[in-house]
Amino acid sequence: MTRKTRPVIGARLSGLVEGMDSLSQPAATTLPLARLQPGQFQPRSYFDPASLDELARSVKEQGVLQPLLVRPLGGGTFEIVAGERRWRAAQQAGLSEVPVLIRTLGDTEARLAAAVENLQRENLNVIEEVRARLQVAAATLDLPEAGAVARMFALDRHPESEPELVARLDTAFGALGGETWRSFIRNRAAVLNLPEDVQDAVRAGLDYRKALIIGRVEQAGERAELIARAQAGATVQQLREAVSPKADTGGNWKTLARRLGDVRTLERLGTKKRERAEKLLRQLETLLAEPD
Repeated sequence: MTRKTRPVIGARLSGLVEGMDSLSQPAATTLPLARLQPGQFQPRSYFDPASLDELARSVKEQGVLQPLLVRPLGGGTFEIVAGERRWRAAQQAGLSEVPVLIRTLGDTEARLAAAVENLQRENLNVIEEVRARLQVAAATLDLPEAGAVARMFALDRHPESEPELVARLDTAFGALGGETWRSFIRNRAAVLNLPEDVQDAVRAGLDYRKALIIGRVEQAGERAELIARAQAGATVQQLREAVSPKADTGGNWKTLARRLGDVRTLERLGTKKRERAEKLLRQLETLLAEPD
């Protein structure tokens, strides 16, 4: 069965993305599957086989209910801007052609349309949603995705430098809803930099806040243990404590004692620092002499 759409997002962005407001309209034509190819701006990197099988069964019974948005490439071929999942399901279902809406879109419009169409779908995992939102931001800034977050941090620090770009980001993320672009870069954008094993866990349902903590750990084996703990119910705070370096109190005391026992350590201090150190030592001596 096809997933429900959330037309509010498309409606709000219809002024930014040509063709998004017409995705729910009947298709004007159909095209053979062989003349279509996946889009270069597809935010979705993983198509769940079970979900795809379910959609293929629905397509076999009812056909493709929502047309694909495509743009011409020349030579009789077309690039899928929105609807690759339906195209894949149609292939599995044995269809020879699918309904399409043909639009002449530039790269910026195609990037926006691909991202927005994915954000209108339910059951996106956090990785897919973050990638789609980043794609919206990158298209708005006319930058590759790899440079968009750094650019947004710069705009966040100095919004007065380019107020028009700030306003465009405000408009785009306001249309998407859910979070501002400032909240996005501070809280969720970092999930795309997580190790692949942690990203896989997020795709499987791991809370992104727990994933960001686990992602700090360098050793894959330790990460696997923490992922298992998180999936078993460990809280964010428990995971944070697990990955925080434990203070080696005994080692710290011994190191400090050695340094204080070295006369040259105090000799290297200036007069004011030496006086402060001696005062702290007297306070420490008093503290140690106090009864428990």
